[in-house]
Amino acid sequence: MSEEFTIDVNISDIVYDWNKSVTEAERLPPATSLSIISLSLLFFIIGAVGIAGNLLVIFAILGDQRMRNSVTNLLIMNLALSDLIIMIACIPDIIQFIENKGWRLGLPLCKALRFTEVFALYASVMTLVSVCLERYIAIMHPIKAHIMCCRTRILLVISIIWPSAMICASPNLFYHVIIPIDTEFTPCVIQFPNISDFIIFKYCEFFLFYFIPLVLQVVLYIHIGRQLFSTEALKTIEPAVGKENFAGAMKARRGVIKMLIAGVTVYFLSFSPHQVLLIYNTFSATLFKETWSFLIFVNIMAYASSACNPLLYSIFSQKFRQKFQTILVCCKKKQCTPSPSAIYLGCRSKTFLSKSVKTTVTEI
Repeated sequence: MSEEFTIDVNISDIVYDWNKSVTEAERLPPATSLSIISLSLLFFIIGAVGIAGNLLVIFAILGDQRMRNSVTNLLIMNLALSDLIIMIACIPDIIQFIENKGWRLGLPLCKALRFTEVFALYASVMTLVSVCLERYIAIMHPIKAHIMCCRTRILLVISIIWPSAMICASPNLFYHVIIPIDTEFTPCVIQFPNISDFIIFKYCEFFLFYFIPLVLQVVLYIHIGRQLFSTEALKTIEPAVGKENFAGAMKARRGVIKMLIAGVTVYFLSFSPHQVLLIYNTFSATLFKETWSFLIFVNIMAYASSACNPLLYSIFSQKFRQKFQTILVCCKKKQCTPSPSAIYLGCRSKTFLSKSVKTTVTEI
């Protein structure tokens, strides 16, 4: 297959050759022993941090009634659950990726694991958007927030997110196949019956789960930032909460927004290489030649994004930081089992009894 195209080649031809190159890809040269060891160690650290961190988030929220009453925390717990699924489902993929010997777990697991990874990723994006919308309504329209962002409606949103994510990810369940490149290398790839299906799928994915969510959240968080950090906002909030609670309320609100913005930024930076490559291969006259280093870089960024949120909660939220410390101390001393009910009932400490500042519709 030619790697060069004339200047006037149309988009369909470029995408066709790009899609074809996936199924006819040559096997990358095997990695050195040093690369395999170092990458395995790096992925193990990211995986351990991500799985433990997201479990801490889930236990912290489930184990505290006051945190469970926060609709924002319900969405954050849903985000942690989707990230946890991604971290676990990617483990077989990453191990085989490092070995560079293709997919050796059979076609059913090829379809199931790729489908699971993608629908969890879609659920994560939908949850990020839901958190942004909830915060926008709570801060910009506080009177309506108690009606529009009540617990019942947020639970309804969460119940809609998961089936919607599965439906959107369903092509991965049907179109993933195992391609025999040679006797020792049989990758699990997505293969569409025609070029139009491929174009529709890739660009629907790009717009629905990358571009539109990114633009929407940037716009809404800009409005939220102006509201929270403006002089007028300071004057209107102080009479409502009183002088004693004013500083704490503003600090809590700003901390929550900083934490959420940081999470959105990490997510979209992590998955930008995939989207940049899509645009480049669509409009460039020559296809991008993927190297081992590039693939390692892209996969590390994508995998690490699901491990970052618990770290961000620890940095920006005192409440989460206190809960994490309490759970870890409790488990270390073996005073109780690390179940949500035990964390709340059996591991109470001063950190659990510390006051938290309530923001509009939210306590974090």
